[in-house]
Amino acid sequence: MNGGGSLAHSETQDSDMDSSDGGPSDDSSGQLDACISADLCARSPASVISAEEQFEDYGESEDVDFTPGSPGPDDETRTNGYSDLGSSVPSSAGHTPQKMRHLYCGELLDIYCSQCCRKVNLLNDLEARLKNLRANRYERPLGANASFPEDPNRKISSTAFGRQLFHSSNFSSGNGSTDDLFCDSVDSCDVDITEKVSYLEKKVTELENESLVSEDLKSKLRQENTQLVHRVHELEEQVKDQEVRAEQTLDDEIKRHRVVYCKMGRDRGAQIELLSNRVHQLEEENREMTLNVCRLKSQTEKLDQEKRRMTDKLEDTSLRLKDEMDLYRRIMDKLWQNRNQFQKEKEAMQEVIEDLRRELDHLQLFKLETETPGRGRSARTREIELEHEVKRLKQENHKLLDQNDDLNGQILSLSLYEAKNLFGTQTKAQSLATEIDNASRDELVDALKEQEEINLRLRQYMDKIILAILDHNPSILEIKS
Repeated sequence: MNGGGSLAHSETQDSDMDSSDGGPSDDSSGQLDACISADLCARSPASVISAEEQFEDYGESEDVDFTPGSPGPDDETRTNGYSDLGSSVPSSAGHTPQKMRHLYCGELLDIYCSQCCRKVNLLNDLEARLKNLRANRYERPLGANASFPEDPNRKISSTAFGRQLFHSSNFSSGNGSTDDLFCDSVDSCDVDITEKVSYLEKKVTELENESLVSEDLKSKLRQENTQLVHRVHELEEQVKDQEVRAEQTLDDEIKRHRVVYCKMGRDRGAQIELLSNRVHQLEEENREMTLNVCRLKSQTEKLDQEKRRMTDKLEDTSLRLKDEMDLYRRIMDKLWQNRNQFQKEKEAMQEVIEDLRRELDHLQLFKLETETPGRGRSARTREIELEHEVKRLKQENHKLLDQNDDLNGQILSLSLYEAKNLFGTQTKAQSLATEIDNASRDELVDALKEQEEINLRLRQYMDKIILAILDHNPSILEIKS
């Protein structure tokens, strides 16, 4: 026990020195070493010492890297030798405990190297992918539970590795038999490595996806920046072109305004000359108009005399028109009275026709009841004929009524139209008296002719009305005492 304590003390000092020499690399590889030590938890102190001696022979120099996932040919030979030795040694009481521990230690190491080679290779692949991500300068922390070595090419000494195996064997030496510890270590190592490998693979995949997204975004931003730079250059060139064109346009406008100003000056001088000539011409026309005024005054006096004569004639015509209008109003009143009387007679006739129809129906029913049954068929035929005759008479009556209404409507419309014309003529005749003072001789002659035409048409209209009354209802014109 004293020897084991001194050995542990010396190993502790060595570990302190190793940590002082390469502290960051040992801290970053703590999880990987803990996983390896958990797999080899069934070792005894003596077997760890022998294993430490072997590892000192294996990797004492700094030029050799510890890569658990890639065992060499010597390791495979040693693994085969240990496995053959473990399989050939029988479980008898003649073997010492120290020898059995040594055999189990070799078997554990060989089984670890053979079963976990693929997973360690996967870890190396993940580390290479992480190196590529770091090369792209895209870093993102994974979390408290996702830690991986910062430097995948870190070197580990055989002394530190043996010391870790020694501590793990001391920690797990009292937890059961050698066989149980062997099985538990293999299972726990397999589960832990699988979980960590899957977790690391997931995180590396996420980092790669984020890196791809970032690269795409950077490329898009570069492309947009390039487009914007080209657009700025184009706009600057356009601004320069616009400035040059604006200067040219300004010069052209100045030249054009100068030309227009000169042209307007010439036009103004020409207009002044034309206006002076027009003034002389108007003065001559004014003298001529003065002579014409004297001549027109004499003509105006003659027209005044003729106007008075025409006024007297117009008054006579107005009196005659008034008499004609009185006669027209009397005829229209008589026409309205006859129309109302005819309407009343028509309504009375309708009532009489309805009474006769009802009485005829009653007599037909009575006749059918009183006649013999043998003559029922002839009575029915006669009844049908009478009904057709009644329908025909009703239709003719309706047609006559419609014709009468149409004629009355035509007479009324013609009367209203002529009345409007006559009233308009009367108002025009009344206004002629006020317009005579301002009218010329030709206008008065035209007005007189128009008045004569109106009187002629009025007499013709009155003749038509009288003839229409004589044709349809001559009793209207009879004078009743």
